Amino acid sequence: MSYCINPSCPRPADPLNAKNRICRQCGSELVVAGRYRIVKLLGTGGFGQTFEVDDRGFPKVLKVLTEQNPKAITLFKQEAAVLQRLRHPGIPAVEPGGYFTFSPRYSKTPVHCLVMEKIQGENLEEWLATRNHEPITQQQAVGWLLQLTEILHQVHNQQYFHRDIKPANIMLRDPTQIKAFGTEQLTLIDFGSAREVSGTYLAKMAVGQQGTVISSKGYAPPEQENGKPVPQSDFFGLGRTFVQLLTGKHPLDFYDPLNDELRWRQAAPHISPKLADFIDELMARLPGKRPQTTEVILQRLAELDLILHSRGKSRGRFMVLNPPHRLLDKLAQWKMQLVLGGGVVLFGVVAVTQVNVYQFGFSRLGNAGAVAEQSALEVTQEVSPVPENAGETAVAAVNSRDNSPPVKADQGKILPASSSGNRQLSQTIAVNDIKLSNTLTGHSQDVRSVAVSPDGMAIASGSFDGTIKIWNLETGTLIRTLTDHSDAGEMVSSVAIAPNGTLLVSSSNGYGGTIKIWNLATGELLYTIAGASFGISSIAISPDSQLLASGSEEGNIQLWNLDSGDFIGTFSGHLGTVFSVVFSPDGQTLASASQDGSIKLWTVANQPTESGLAQTENRQLSGHVGTVFSVAFSPNGQMLASGSADNTIKLWDLSKGQEISSFSGHAGTMFSVAFSPDGNTIAGGTLTGRIKLWNLASGELVETLSGHSRWVESIVFSPDGDRLASGSGDRTIRIWGIR
Repeated sequence: MSYCINPSCPRPADPLNAKNRICRQCGSELVVAGRYRIVKLLGTGGFGQTFEVDDRGFPKVLKVLTEQNPKAITLFKQEAAVLQRLRHPGIPAVEPGGYFTFSPRYSKTPVHCLVMEKIQGENLEEWLATRNHEPITQQQAVGWLLQLTEILHQVHNQQYFHRDIKPANIMLRDPTQIKAFGTEQLTLIDFGSAREVSGTYLAKMAVGQQGTVISSKGYAPPEQENGKPVPQSDFFGLGRTFVQLLTGKHPLDFYDPLNDELRWRQAAPHISPKLADFIDELMARLPGKRPQTTEVILQRLAELDLILHSRGKSRGRFMVLNPPHRLLDKLAQWKMQLVLGGGVVLFGVVAVTQVNVYQFGFSRLGNAGAVAEQSALEVTQEVSPVPENAGETAVAAVNSRDNSPPVKADQGKILPASSSGNRQLSQTIAVNDIKLSNTLTGHSQDVRSVAVSPDGMAIASGSFDGTIKIWNLETGTLIRTLTDHSDAGEMVSSVAIAPNGTLLVSSSNGYGGTIKIWNLATGELLYTIAGASFGISSIAISPDSQLLASGSEEGNIQLWNLDSGDFIGTFSGHLGTVFSVVFSPDGQTLASASQDGSIKLWTVANQPTESGLAQTENRQLSGHVGTVFSVAFSPNGQMLASGSADNTIKLWDLSKGQEISSFSGHAGTMFSVAFSPDGNTIAGGTLTGRIKLWNLASGELVETLSGHSRWVESIVFSPDGDRLASGSGDRTIRIWGIR
């Protein structure tokens, strides 16, 4: 059959057109764009129609816009632009040139067309109906949540959000189409409602301007119903979708109007309260109360999987089918592989595969799967059961490849350095000159950043819970808690204390970050830099306390006058999130580390010009093959240390721009690095919660500090070198006595 897409055709489905190239009824071409023969009408709705087409023997989908108003055309073109930029098995593929216009005969109005990959299978609404609305299992829910979040991560990274997450817009690929993916593969469809996230858009939402209202009843959050959607609106739809999948009923069937909430849990008795709590968090009424980024969701899902898996050993109900490939492994692989030459590791219940990341301009990585397996989290192939009473802080404590004995979250231990070629640690031993002297608790989410005052009296900690806490470093007493970020629904990404000891600076990440400057002594908020960038991931203060540098999720570095908050200029060049910025001891150089795997050195001019930064230059240090999470200057400013997802800490000679040595006596991502004040020791915080200490002169691994039960995101020495402070995903700050 050949179907005519001329909107004015009197008989578009004329069977006598089957082999014709020209429509018998209206004279329009039946082979559109010289290659697409329309086979049949698949559906009608919204602004247009959807057809199956034959593209020289391959079935594809053609979307035709029937509405001609400017807004509809803009949305249609936007969908085409989004899909052409994304490359992922969970997103319908659109080739370059997939969007085009078709001119019917005798018509002056063009027809807008979009050809995309045909997804064989059913959407989840249809799929539930064929199963008589039988709920999915808990294991399936966690796996599918992970898949969909990874898809949304790709979309959000392109600075778009979907705005219409619901079962009808999620396809389950037919088994005949998933050989490349290994098992069940979900695909998100209908990007016609996708919205670009820009600073201008977020600013309009912040001052109350209304956008286009796109709403699917029962799945759209309140802010979207009011015409003010934000990226976190996608997470609300995700939560509502899984209420339906886990109960077999529409979310509104559980709506309680008196309390404005869904009472759905009793309809899903087969799932853990932990998973139910997380889904409720996704559906929080206020977007600031939901997870703020896809990375936060991925992290939480990995933790959930470990908790549910550990209980499954004894109960059976929650056990995953393939323990060696738990979601935490896949999360670690994804983090490490996201920027490895364009290799993206897909996870959840999807096998490791390779996808080009066109937005980073990288080439295809042929052995992404093998590299990911070698670079994965320090976990054994078989996970030991975690006791019920160990709680959340124990789930990631000790399942590392070096097979050391289990360490509870409240036990600070020192592990001896391994001998060459021998990773078997048979016992933990106490070391007289290093001990855990204090554990600071009070944060309810990851401790992202710690900073020590120049007099060594105070330590500041910033957390994903949105709070900043100031502690007495000697006693561990909490001095005060600053809540301005949390009150605004923001997560604290970084804290820094000015070298002159007067100011504390904090930043928030997510979609629209802020920088806040505080009086360290009183806790008074002095001023806020709003809308600094698309999300602030790192900050640093110059040695003279005059300049502030901020690294963004957009890949830019911005420079500010710390006294006034005035913007000075922007350094551009990174292709991914800037995870770390640091000034050299003389204040003349700024180093930055990025998701793109590079380290850049910027010459910081003393005087800005009207057009931005004066007399700046950029040098690049190349050698890491994964995200670089942290950089630190040696006290004499002659060397730079960098920690990466490629499992190494590298040491660089800055005068030559060359790598001096690489420390790799571990098997996991290095999230944080620091030099001791005397310059003799390098410390590194790992994904497994351990802290490694190397002798700089010999390169020998001196000690391994164990006590944190999750990744160590930030480490800092006190100015006198007598203490080391570490902030972790286990929500604690640990203080280690060095002497």
